Amino acid sequence: MFHKPSQITPVRLSKVLESAEAAARAIPPAFPLDATVAVNPFLGQTKDDLATAAARLARVSGSRATRSAAEYSAAIRAGQIIDADLQAALEASDSPLKPKSVSALKVAAGNAETAPPPRSLPTVADLAAEATGTDWPSVIEKTFGLWAAGHFDRGQALWTPTPETDAFAAWRAWAMHDLTPEIAGLAGFCAHVGEAPDTAERAILFASEALGITDEAAETAFHRLLMDLGGWSQHARWLLWQAELKEETDRTMADLLAIRLIWEEALLAHVPGIADRWAETVSAHALPVEPSAEQVALAILQDAADRAHQRQLVAALDGAAEAPERPELQAAFCIDVRSEVFRRALESVDSRIETIGFAGFFGLPLAHRSHASDIVEARLPVLLNPAIETTSQGDPETDRADRISARASRAWGRFRQAAVS
Repeated sequence: MFHKPSQITPVRLSKVLESAEAAARAIPPAFPLDATVAVNPFLGQTKDDLATAAARLARVSGSRATRSAAEYSAAIRAGQIIDADLQAALEASDSPLKPKSVSALKVAAGNAETAPPPRSLPTVADLAAEATGTDWPSVIEKTFGLWAAGHFDRGQALWTPTPETDAFAAWRAWAMHDLTPEIAGLAGFCAHVGEAPDTAERAILFASEALGITDEAAETAFHRLLMDLGGWSQHARWLLWQAELKEETDRTMADLLAIRLIWEEALLAHVPGIADRWAETVSAHALPVEPSAEQVALAILQDAADRAHQRQLVAALDGAAEAPERPELQAAFCIDVRSEVFRRALESVDSRIETIGFAGFFGLPLAHRSHASDIVEARLPVLLNPAIETTSQGDPETDRADRISARASRAWGRFRQAAVS
């Protein structure tokens, strides 16, 4: 099912892998629970203006990049967004598709209220599901998710399958023996995976050839597939983020893309009747990412909403305020999204309680290894690298003995809870 290497030129190889790299960097990272930080969901679209980002995300995920038109219209009617805000936003836009006047912008907002929601371009799995009645996207999500949950486990599971193995090799070893796709009707999938190239880069290239994905279509076609992995691509993007902090790299994003492309190739071979519709989809991916008039209008309305908020905030800050009474209780919280729910809950208990934010909770960029532990914990914001490592190990012999004892206790606990005990 895979094309021979001699059929693919070095130029084609370079362009496909460049598109894979661009698609990977369009995904925002998701940090794990022990280091949760708020991440801008548009981090991968920082080179786009808002309207272009909206067009890109509509194509690859069917999602909006702005609020709904109805919300903007309601804010205009309520006087929260005034004509001066709309005029300033219109003048700031350089799009040739923008409305010609404030009144035309208001009309565009009204028309957009009844427009259908954005829809992403379909994957081969989507088209195969329509043709066969089998929910292939769900099959992929469940089987891939089951593997990914085990492979990316960080100590919660009893044991991790194929530890220290790269994601693509680990998935191939899994998928060659997982009969779930074949039970669902995808005959020969295990053999198909076994015939796949043994590196992610070659698998991406050969599957792209089999799927007819052109150089022009590759970037958003790959982005679409990475958005279809239930958040695991965001975890892989975090792994790349962490590696680059150390001036290293990580190939997990390429591994996940290769896995998803192998699924697409297998389904296209399984349901050849969807070939024409898939070719149309590839052609749509090949078109430049350009916003529609509606997306331009919504981006301008969002700019106007931002200007309205800034105007109201400046007025509030400029106004005179009475000196507050001394609170009965004042509590300082780390300025972190995880603390916000506790801070607000505390203030809601009594109006005499006041909370403040504090950003100096770390004094040194250090990492710490506790007594009898193999884990080095970073004690600083997750976006930075520790420059100092401390330890509370004390006597090396005592630490080693306690570490062995703790490992034995954990191993026995896992054995007791495992299915083999």
